[in-house]
Amino acid sequence: MASPFNATTTADEVVTKFVDQVKGNYFLVTGPTAGTIGAAVLLALAKGSPAGLILAGRTPSKFQAVVDEIKVINPNIKVFPVILDLTSLESVRKAAQEVLDNGEIPRLDHVINNAGVMAQPFRLTEDGIESQFAANHVGHFLLTNLLLSKLKLAQSGTPSVVNVSSAGHRMFRGEFTDPSWKAHSYNIWEAYGQSKAANIVFSKALSKRHVRSMSVDPGLVLGTQLGNHLTFLNWLGFIPKFLPHLITGRWEMGSAKTTSQAAATVLVAALDTNLPSGSHLYDCQVSNPDRRTLDERLGEQLWTLSNELVKEQFL
Repeated sequence: MASPFNATTTADEVVTKFVDQVKGNYFLVTGPTAGTIGAAVLLALAKGSPAGLILAGRTPSKFQAVVDEIKVINPNIKVFPVILDLTSLESVRKAAQEVLDNGEIPRLDHVINNAGVMAQPFRLTEDGIESQFAANHVGHFLLTNLLLSKLKLAQSGTPSVVNVSSAGHRMFRGEFTDPSWKAHSYNIWEAYGQSKAANIVFSKALSKRHVRSMSVDPGLVLGTQLGNHLTFLNWLGFIPKFLPHLITGRWEMGSAKTTSQAAATVLVAALDTNLPSGSHLYDCQVSNPDRRTLDERLGEQLWTLSNELVKEQFL
């Protein structure tokens, strides 16, 4: 059954509809900085009386205002700020262990992998991973797998993982064989597309293994500072990557959204258990991502590569 929501639905409307899925539950959200989609997700959830909200981000001072606002909305919610740098596997492991060891977090009902970067200059992380791929996919892959034991204790018995992707996934080269750009000339937009395609492919692979998992294109959101670092020349370089998909109708070009409207699709993915696991959502509806991301072979390729990069063997 189609979702009753659309492009203009707000996060508060979704929480009102699915309040029983929010009340008493524990949510972990990455990327909780004030003024972002993650913050909008958290503030809407706070109005549904969850038991606990875990805010996982790199710089606590950037999301302290969100913590404070949650406490104003409902002082009874347990709020757990966790330092998480997704470009550092050591930081990811430390953050996951902090959540696992915290007796005040008896379980996780939903993990929302929202944090991300866009079109960054080439940089290898301390772990030797291209930084966009690390921040947008590899860090979340490791975090999610490390938290599975608490996810499997979910109150409803149907925990969910939501990975926030982007229409930019269509700029993906088509394979996950050169994640650190050793064999190809680095392009900030293609690297971004690779990481966003990975969000979709990871969601589908995870849904076949462990938990209900969804991916989301939140749409065009202005004012989130995601692209503040980009120059005019950077944006010129975007045109040839984007235009072919626009001409063929494969690039969704809806109206610009508020952070609350973007967060609505994220929350539908997390809370509407009638939607098939592994689905991709846009404008609060199940949508079709680039057909290449539907290739199950690609899912196995990405899972194997991700295990290699984090030096673990998650099944």
